[in-house]
Amino acid sequence: MTLTACGGGDSGGGEDGDITLRVAWWGSDHRQRITEEAIATFEEQNEGIKIQPEYSTFDSYYDQLTTQVASNDAPDVFAIEIRRFGELARGGVMADLGDKVDTGDLNEDLLESGTIDGTQYGIPTGANAFAVMANTKVFEDAGLELPDDTTWTWEEYLELSAELSDVSDSGIYGTQISNNDAWLRVYAAQRGEEFYTDGQLGITEETVTDWFQYQLDQIEQGASPDGPRSVEIGSNVETSLIATNSGGMGMWWTNQLGTLSSGSGENVELLRMPSAGNGGSGGMFLQPTMFWAVSGNSAQQDAAAKLIDFLVNDPEAGAIQGSDRGLPMNSSVLDAVRDELPEEDQKSLAFLEDISDETDTPPTALPSGAGEIPNLLTRYSEEVYFGRMTPAEAAAQFVSEANGTLS
Repeated sequence: MTLTACGGGDSGGGEDGDITLRVAWWGSDHRQRITEEAIATFEEQNEGIKIQPEYSTFDSYYDQLTTQVASNDAPDVFAIEIRRFGELARGGVMADLGDKVDTGDLNEDLLESGTIDGTQYGIPTGANAFAVMANTKVFEDAGLELPDDTTWTWEEYLELSAELSDVSDSGIYGTQISNNDAWLRVYAAQRGEEFYTDGQLGITEETVTDWFQYQLDQIEQGASPDGPRSVEIGSNVETSLIATNSGGMGMWWTNQLGTLSSGSGENVELLRMPSAGNGGSGGMFLQPTMFWAVSGNSAQQDAAAKLIDFLVNDPEAGAIQGSDRGLPMNSSVLDAVRDELPEEDQKSLAFLEDISDETDTPPTALPSGAGEIPNLLTRYSEEVYFGRMTPAEAAAQFVSEANGTLS
C-alpha cells in the first residue's frame, strides 16, 4: 500500500447545519447490519451528526481505501487491521486520538497496540485470539474424544486429524489447512522467535520450512483435503469444513465462533493451539480484532472521535455489536453486557479468560508492507501444495521476498 500525505474526506456541515461523517468498514452482511444499527443509535443520541456508511467486502476494502487516501478523500472514520495499521499511521494518514477518546476503561495492553511512538492513532474495537475450533458432532460420529488441549502437541494434532479422516464418512476430514500468518506467529513463538524484528522478518528460514512441511504432511497423511480442494475451500469461514460439517477441526479467530456454530448447526468448541512439546511458550496471543481510526485531514475530527468513543465505550453499542469485532475491551461495557451476550460470545469470553495467563503480549504496530505478508504466505503455501516447490525452496523465497516487501 503506497500512501501519500494525510488522507481525509471533505465532510462538514450540510445545508441544514448537520455534520456528516463518512465511515468505512469491511465485513459480512451481519457486520453491516449491526454496525448500521449501532450507528443509528448514535445518531439518535447525537442530533446534528449524520453518518454516511461506506461498507465493502474485505477483498476490495484496502484497494478502495488506498485510492481514497492517495486522492485526499479518505473517510472521516475507518476500520483498519493491525497488518496495515503501522503503515498508515507512519504515513501521516491518521489523527492523534489520545485526548479525543476516553480510554480509561480500555485494556491497557491492547490499547498499546494502537500507538506509535506514544501517539494513540487507533482505538481497538475488541480482542480475539487465534485458536483451534472443533466440531463436536464430527468427533461424536467418529467415536473419538476431544483432545486435552492443555497438553497436546503438533504431532498429536496431525495424528488426530488423520484418524478423524480415516474413521469418518467419505468427504469428511480431520482438519482444514490454514496458511494464516497468525498460525505462523504462534508456531514461531513456540521456538522463541518473533515474527518481526527491526522492520524485517524475525522468523528463521528453518522455521518457515518446517511450517510449510507441516501443511504438506497434513495433505499427504489425509488429515486435510488435497491441494486443489484446499485452495477451492480457501479461507472463507462461512464455507469452511467446520461450518459445512465436513471437517472436525480448523484454526480460526475466536470472534468467528458464532459463524462456525450457526453455519454447522452444531456445538463448536474452542481449543488451545497445540504446542511444540518443548515446554516453552504456548505462543498464543490476544490481538485487537481491528482498530477504529480518524483521518488526519478530516474537517470533523472531534465528531469522528465522538462516534468512536460511543462504539467502544457505550454499553448499548457493545450489546448491539457483540463479539463481531472482537469481545469488548472496555471493562465497564463487558460487565454490562456479559449476561446478555449470545451463547457463542459467552463461550469465547470464557475461553479468553481461561487462557489470559498464558498469552503473549499483544502485537504492536507492524512494519510497513506487513499487509502483503498473508498474500505471500498463501502464494508460497500453494506452491508447496501442488508440488511446484519443496518446503525449503518455498521458505527461502518467501523470506527473501517478504524482507524485500517490508520497510
